[in-house]
Amino acid sequence: MPSPATIATLRRLEIIAFPPAFILLVAHGIASQFAFPALGLLPLAASGILAAFILNRDVVAAIGSPIQSLSESNIFWADCLLAVLHLSFLIPSWALLARAWPDPVIVLGTYCTVFMMFDLGVHLFIALPQAVHILISQSCSCPHCRSVAKAGYFSSTVSEYTPLSDADEPEIVARDLEEGGNARL
Repeated sequence: MPSPATIATLRRLEIIAFPPAFILLVAHGIASQFAFPALGLLPLAASGILAAFILNRDVVAAIGSPIQSLSESNIFWADCLLAVLHLSFLIPSWALLARAWPDPVIVLGTYCTVFMMFDLGVHLFIALPQAVHILISQSCSCPHCRSVAKAGYFSSTVSEYTPLSDADEPEIVARDLEEGGNARL
């Protein structure tokens, strides 16, 4: 699993990469008069907005205010959706860039797709470990895995999806009591 610091850095890089991508994609769209790869601004903007919300959620959660609207499953599915969107915009972009081979704007269009490939890589880097965890937890038949599967398929070890808050403590105490451990009350 990727570390929370790595994920936070990648989310910040998504935000930082948007302004130059915006400039290059708009310039290519105007110069080539093609919609692709300029339409790649849609998933790039969505990635930047999601990254800003997640980074802001982590800051607000760190000062003690839990934000419930961005749950671990919502962020996971948003990452999956954005990965699919980036790929669905990259494929037509590459196909249309191949048609415009003698045109000098092909270099500009190619540089534009780099930002979309970067965002695609970030979303896959974050979402694939969670997807693997979901698949493994569904196929495991040991008693521990079945109890984890009842609680949910998303691992609670990644702070990207589950910020620490005081609301988590009663669940831990109840689990310790059920297991016969000494829990502080």
